Amino acid sequence: LGKTDTSFTVPDSVTSIGDQAFYCCFSLTSVTIPNSVTSIGDSAFSGCFSLTSVTIGNGVTSIGDSAFSSCFSLTSVTIPNSVTSIGRYAFESCTSLTSVTVGNGVKSIGVYAFSYCKSLTSVTIPNSVTIIEKYAFYCCYNLSTVYYTGTAKDWNYITIGSNNSELTYATIYYYSEVKPMESGNYWHYVDGKAVVWE
Repeated sequence: LGKTDTSFTVPDSVTSIGDQAFYCCFSLTSVTIPNSVTSIGDSAFSGCFSLTSVTIGNGVTSIGDSAFSSCFSLTSVTIPNSVTSIGRYAFESCTSLTSVTVGNGVKSIGVYAFSYCKSLTSVTIPNSVTIIEKYAFYCCYNLSTVYYTGTAKDWNYITIGSNNSELTYATIYYYSEVKPMESGNYWHYVDGKAVVWE
């Protein structure tokens, strides 16, 4: 891959993306990762300043440390259900990132994983998550909405590390497939998008 290429589709023959594989590919705007890939290495796409779109295949189980850090143009990310862990600093300083959907296989969100994502307004977190490490959402000043797929009781079982006040002070909405009878903060999917029950 050259430094001036703008888009790239990883071949189906590839099973892992190595450390720093696309590091500082400044002109790369979009990348498609196929289902054959099972891991994304440390700093694999770090510093890809122009990267606006990334499609992560359903075979990926781990996203490495700093994998997409400083991808300043990335606006939204969907992490597939196959992923079980999000590494340290994985999306740190993705300053244009406005929304994140974490797949329902993720168990841990690493230290500083989404720190300094200053445009992040909403995040969908599955009830598979058991630990959110310290500083994971540090300096996400505009984070106002958390769509959680579990119950309030489930949420309270999550170990949330220090310096995550931007996350804990956000409004937490709990998933309900049907409109709840009781009042409270609830949401559901409409055409694949999170919508709050009125």
